Amino acid sequence: MLYYKFSTFIKKIIGRMIDKRTAKLKKKMEKQHIISDWFFCIVCATKYKKVPFLKRIKMYLHGFSSDEYISYELDKNNYNDYLTDKQRWDSRKINGDYSIVLDDKVLFYEAFCRHLNIPKTLFFIKGDKILDYETNTKKNAQDIINCIKEFKGLAFKTNNNGGGHGINIITYTDNKFYINTVESPIEEVESYILSLRDCFVSEYVFQHEYSNKIYSKSINTARVITVQSDENGASIPLAMHRFGTDESAPVDNACSGGIFAPVDVETGTIGKVKSYRNDETLEYHPDTKEQICGVTIPNWEYIKKKLISVANKFPYIKFIAWDVVVTENDFYVLEGNTSTGFQFFQVFEPQKNTKLGEFFKNNNV
Repeated sequence: MLYYKFSTFIKKIIGRMIDKRTAKLKKKMEKQHIISDWFFCIVCATKYKKVPFLKRIKMYLHGFSSDEYISYELDKNNYNDYLTDKQRWDSRKINGDYSIVLDDKVLFYEAFCRHLNIPKTLFFIKGDKILDYETNTKKNAQDIINCIKEFKGLAFKTNNNGGGHGINIITYTDNKFYINTVESPIEEVESYILSLRDCFVSEYVFQHEYSNKIYSKSINTARVITVQSDENGASIPLAMHRFGTDESAPVDNACSGGIFAPVDVETGTIGKVKSYRNDETLEYHPDTKEQICGVTIPNWEYIKKKLISVANKFPYIKFIAWDVVVTENDFYVLEGNTSTGFQFFQVFEPQKNTKLGEFFKNNNV
């Protein structure tokens, strides 16, 4: 009994020491983030030369970068109507410790593969070792090449990465290999595989014809947001559709040069598209000239109901930004995100006084 009390006492002391050290480290990291944020938002913002220096400081103090000042046209619009960049980063705290389930691609697969179509993970590369994902047995580059032939394509994704970075696609068509749409000899494919470190390899998803027709050199995803309320469960306040471009391929991410358009949540109809690269608003794809505005996402009602149903199975994960690929007969979810960029929503419409803004307010963001 005495030993138990003594060990419990020691554990409490050690726990308090760890908590204090963790709190200090967290404060230090927050200070470093503020300094780097200040530097990049005020001194090195992409469009900073178009914004007077004092205006840059003022906007930063209100939570906006110089890029956002221009994109939102805050010289004539009221910044109080917009969600801030600070709120975006604070929103990552909403899911608490459960954020790791969405941040880590392997954990995400394990948590959601029983509920949704998620590209099957086939291999995991740890250091220079290639391992079978299911059996944890050692494999080699030839095993991956054989799977590329079998599945007609594989996706190679660096773990714990976002924004479309660290993703490469190898496809196999008419006895030829293509790395990110570029025809490559088998020796180059093998060399690429052997160069990989700390990533996982999954099957490649072939998208629906409506999306492939608009742009075929990338997988074009719909970002669908689900949020949880204590009274009504999950709902979808907002959705966007992204399309790759010749600049962003093989990914569709806006920060890599992709284009994006709002989706009417009720009907699934896609609106006009924009890009971070310029101020144009288009109804068609800038490279293929295919019509985008007015196109309706197939099986949209089914997609909504399914995502809401799955989100309700995880009520402790209050915010999920799903990346959805519509296929010919169903849909796949490539990943879930614990936060989302606000800029590509708010260049169309401010969100502070919408359902999304209300959700953040109710969660102290």
